[in-house]
Amino acid sequence: MRAASLFTAGLLGLSNVVAIPSTAKVELSTTPNKRWNDTPGFVYSEGGKFKIDGKDFFFAGTTAYWLTQVQTNDDICKTLEEIAADDQEVVRIWGFREVVGETNDDPATFTQQWVDGCQKCNQAGIDRIKYILDQAEKLGIFVQIVLTNNWAPDFPADGQGNQQPGFLSNSYGGIDTYVKQTSPENCDHDVFYTDEAVKAAYKTWLSCIIPQLANHKALFAWELVNDLRCQGAEGTTTSGNCNTQTITNWIAELSGFVKSLDPNHMVASGDGGFFCPTCEKVNGGDSKYKLKRWNSDYPPAGPGFDGSQGIDTEDILRIPTVDFGGFQLFPDQFSYAAESKGYNDQNAFDCVLQEGLDWIDNHVDTAAAAGKPVHWSGFGLVEIDDAPFFVPFNSTKVADTFLDDTSNDDNADDWDDNFDGLEPLDDGSDDKALRIKRAQRVSSNRQQRRAYGSWAGRAVRKGAGGITNYQKGKSGLTGRDRSKRSIEVRQQKHRNAGSDSQGNSPNDGYRIAKEGIKNIFKRTGKSQKKKSGRDSD
Repeated sequence: MRAASLFTAGLLGLSNVVAIPSTAKVELSTTPNKRWNDTPGFVYSEGGKFKIDGKDFFFAGTTAYWLTQVQTNDDICKTLEEIAADDQEVVRIWGFREVVGETNDDPATFTQQWVDGCQKCNQAGIDRIKYILDQAEKLGIFVQIVLTNNWAPDFPADGQGNQQPGFLSNSYGGIDTYVKQTSPENCDHDVFYTDEAVKAAYKTWLSCIIPQLANHKALFAWELVNDLRCQGAEGTTTSGNCNTQTITNWIAELSGFVKSLDPNHMVASGDGGFFCPTCEKVNGGDSKYKLKRWNSDYPPAGPGFDGSQGIDTEDILRIPTVDFGGFQLFPDQFSYAAESKGYNDQNAFDCVLQEGLDWIDNHVDTAAAAGKPVHWSGFGLVEIDDAPFFVPFNSTKVADTFLDDTSNDDNADDWDDNFDGLEPLDDGSDDKALRIKRAQRVSSNRQQRRAYGSWAGRAVRKGAGGITNYQKGKSGLTGRDRSKRSIEVRQQKHRNAGSDSQGNSPNDGYRIAKEGIKNIFKRTGKSQKKKSGRDSD
C-alpha cells in the first residue's frame, strides 16, 4: 500500500511554485529564534548542546544521500531500520535532485525540474521525503535534510558509465544548476551567492519544500548547502571576487529566510569547517583560534586555514540564525594541516591521522567558544578495496589512487604495481611516473579502522554533539534490474539509482559495508547515547 500511494502521488506530476519570495535581504535578530510550536519532541540547540525536551542529545549518525533514489518504499524502511539498530540516531540525506529538461525519471526521485528556464517544484519527490520522515519518526531517529550541493559537475553526454543520475553524490544537481538556469550570461559558480535572481530561484525552492515539513518532529535540521565554497567542481569557473565575507553574508541572509519559513527546526550552513584566523569578520570580534607556531619561520597557512575556500567557520558560528557548528573531514581530497607543506612518505598516514585529531579538537573548541554545539556532519577515508570506485566530489571520473604502505601494514603491497596496465591519461600519456604523481593516496583496511576508531573516539571524548559518518552502505536492497523496475514507476524507461543490480547501495569510494567499520560506529552511537543518559539496549 505504501508503494501504491507513492505511485499515486507521482501521477500528480509537477506543480509550479506560484509565490516567488522577495529578494530583499533578511534582517537578522540578535536573539535566538524561539519555537512557536511547543509540542515536545523537537531537537533544538541550547547552552552549547543539542537538546530534546530539556535533556541532552548526543548522537552518532550516518549519511545516506541516496535514500530518495531506492527502488521501493520497503527499501527505505529496511535502510532506516538498520540505521536505528546500529545506534545511529540521525541520518543525513540529499533532500533535492534537480532535473533539467523533459524527463521520464521516476517522479519520486527528483524534487525540481527546469524546462525552458521555468522552475517547477515536483511534489512527488517531496512526498518521498515526507515518507522518509514518517518512517524515521516511528523508529525514533531524525533526518538532517541537505537542500542543495556545492558539487555539481557536468557529466559526459554518455552519462556516468553504468551509473545514472542519483548514484554519485554529485549527480543530483546543485549550485551550478541554479546559476546556469537563472544566470546563463554569467555562469561563475560564486554568482550563486551574489546574484539576486539566482538567490530568488533558490528561495523559490526553499519556499516549496520547507513549509510542508516545518511541523515534522523527525526533522533534525535544514542544511543550506553541502560543503559550500567559492569554488565549484571541475569545469566550473569563479569570478575571483568571492571571499569569506561573501559566503558569510549569504548564509546570514538564507538562514534567516529559512527561519522565517520554519521557526521549529534548526538551521546549519553545511560548510566544511575551514578557518581563516586573519580574515576580517562580518559579525565582529577576533579569531579565538590561533595557529600553533604561527610565525615567519614556518610555512604559510594550509588551505583549511587561509580563507581560500571562502569559508570562515568562526564568523559563520556567530550568525544568530545558524544554530550549530559543522565540519567535514575527507583527507583523500583535501589537506587539513595548519601549515602548507607536503607529507614525508615515511609518515604520511600518521600525519593524516593527527590532522584529523587536531581538526576535531579545533572544531569542538571553536563551537564551545561560540556557545553552540557542533555536528561533525561527514567524514571518510578511502581504503584500497574501494579505490576502484573512488570518484572525488568535484569530479566525474574514478581517481587514480595508490596505497599508502608507510605504516608497515600487513595488507600493503607495492603500490607502484597499481599503475600497471591502466588506460592512458586524458592527454594520451601512458607515463606511469606521471600517473603516480597525479594519483591520490588511499589507505589499507587496517589504517582505515585505526583512523575511524581514533577520530570517533576523540570526538566522543571532546564532547562533539553529533558524529555522522559518510556514507551508509546497505545490501539486500531491491536490485536495479530491467525486469524489476521501481514499483512506483514500472512503465518508466529509467530505473532508480539507489541500488545496483546486486541490490547494493551506491559506492563513491566511501561506502561503509565491512563489519569491523560498522562496529566502530555502532560503539560510537552507544557511547553518545550513554553521554545523554539514554543507554542503548
